[in-house]
Amino acid sequence: MAQNIEPYRQTAEACLKDKTYYVDFYQREYVWNKNTVDILLEDIFEVFEQSFEPFKDADMTPEVMEKFNWYYLNVFITNKINSKTYIVDGQQRLSTLTLIAAKLYHLTTDKDLKDLLLPCICGKDWKSSVYRIDNDKRKRAMDSILYEKEFEKPYKNQTEQTIIERYADISNFIDKKRLDEKKLSAFIYYFLYKLVLVELSIDNQDDTAMVFEVINDRGEALKPFEILKGKLIGALNKTDTDIYSEKWDKAMLSVQGVEDQFFVNYLKSRFIFKRNSEKENQINNAYHRYMFDDKDDAPVLSFRKTDKNRISNIKDFIENDVTYYSYLYSKIIKNQNIFLKYNNEIHKLDGQYQLILSACSINDSEEDKKIDLIAKEYDRLNMLLRMNGVYNSNDFHSISYSLNEKLKNIPVENYRQVFDEIIKKQIEESTKNSNISSVLEYQRFSQIGYNKNIDQTALYYILARVENFICEKTNLNLENDVQYMSTKHSNVTGYHIEHIFSDNDENKSYFSSEEVFWNERNDIGALLLLKGRSNISSGNEPYNDKIKTYSHGTIWAKTLCPSFYHANPDFKDFNNWLKKQTGKEFVSYDNFTPQAMEERCRLLYEIVKIIWDVK
Repeated sequence: MAQNIEPYRQTAEACLKDKTYYVDFYQREYVWNKNTVDILLEDIFEVFEQSFEPFKDADMTPEVMEKFNWYYLNVFITNKINSKTYIVDGQQRLSTLTLIAAKLYHLTTDKDLKDLLLPCICGKDWKSSVYRIDNDKRKRAMDSILYEKEFEKPYKNQTEQTIIERYADISNFIDKKRLDEKKLSAFIYYFLYKLVLVELSIDNQDDTAMVFEVINDRGEALKPFEILKGKLIGALNKTDTDIYSEKWDKAMLSVQGVEDQFFVNYLKSRFIFKRNSEKENQINNAYHRYMFDDKDDAPVLSFRKTDKNRISNIKDFIENDVTYYSYLYSKIIKNQNIFLKYNNEIHKLDGQYQLILSACSINDSEEDKKIDLIAKEYDRLNMLLRMNGVYNSNDFHSISYSLNEKLKNIPVENYRQVFDEIIKKQIEESTKNSNISSVLEYQRFSQIGYNKNIDQTALYYILARVENFICEKTNLNLENDVQYMSTKHSNVTGYHIEHIFSDNDENKSYFSSEEVFWNERNDIGALLLLKGRSNISSGNEPYNDKIKTYSHGTIWAKTLCPSFYHANPDFKDFNNWLKKQTGKEFVSYDNFTPQAMEERCRLLYEIVKIIWDVK
């Protein structure tokens, strides 16, 4: 069998002198940080100084230098195509070596040493310097360093910025060493002839992506999306790599910083239709392998070397799926749709992203409508399950995955039916009742409350949405938005649950037992949101004293107070409308009794039905 990978042991000088390296699409920008460069320099100088100390008084000759310990800089991998040498792995180290060489070039006054160092940094064409690594992208930054002129910002790419910043760090580090002429000369010789790298040269392009992934699995900090790019584009002919690499990079720019989350959500939207912990883990932890290894889904994608039409599948995937769905994902994570924000920022639900990706076909003309509808339906699904007291996080994950399949290729007009069927089925299975006529019945709604059948965030959210609804209908100002009211709970400026029934004998006398009192005072009809210290100040006061606090609270609290109705004519119009629509209306209470709690609960139920569109 022919050997496709050849190792060559080389000094730093041999690796750099008179060489021209191109940076292939596999490679990220030059991104080494100050700490990484400092550690490298500290290690090199430690070995150098241990070797230098015994010979500090000797003349520095090749024979003496031969006795110095060498410093091993690991492996770098190259791939030669059409007489051009591409770096597959090791760009960060080689780039840093050229910057060290540039610093030493400026530091020494010895012409012979300058003549040794300069060819490690650049060569010359007929009109300018040509730098050893990725000249087209780096020329501006390297010119600034070599000719000691200020770099003209802005930076065109991350590599330019890193080159300028790391050269400054290298310069400061070496300057602090305060090397005299003899020690500097010794270090330059050490740098050129005792720093050793091993070059692995790959002469078969098919091996490049495989080697690249293996190297990075051993600890290089490449992300899965970068490895996936290498595996896919590495399969293409060299004439196509630049074209599809550019398409890929443009797509990834739209999801910069969340590239891996995008691919995870995309793959789940396409392939997970029920709870499957094994497949979830494969996608979450190593989707770049799953796409090639999964026994069910890898054949569908058909990116493997043995797959028919592999090359055309890869091109189509990059040109269509990656391009469109990265754009769509960027659009939805940045979207200001209020329900997208509620789901994500209040309830920490990201399944909606998968549903939108699943529901939209490539270049979908209805994408905006689908984004808005799915976000709203997902909020409704989440909250109706919670208000029915049947929410379970594991079940909800399963429901979300089932919707990945149910929403594919159906008209948007059918979305409500799909979601309602799921809600009713979940209620039926949880309650063992097959006679469910509504997605929210009063009997189930009335059983939720503080520490009762619903989590705290959802309870705050219901009361915040009710507050928002009332303000919208009555032209009153909402002091804080729904997200703030649902999530901010500090003593001074946050919102807190207020129990209208205080812990006192008068209130306990309304109930058949103290146990019943403690249970029912937590019912949702007996609760309010109050801001800051109002909740604390109202404490266990009698109701007549509490309403003084409520008169300065949220609108839902103010409606308990007789004075509120006289001062707000728009509210009176809204109240008449509400009574006409539901048969229920807001009234004030001189005394808050269990009957008043029941009336408030039924009123709240009718408002909730309007907000979450329950027929």
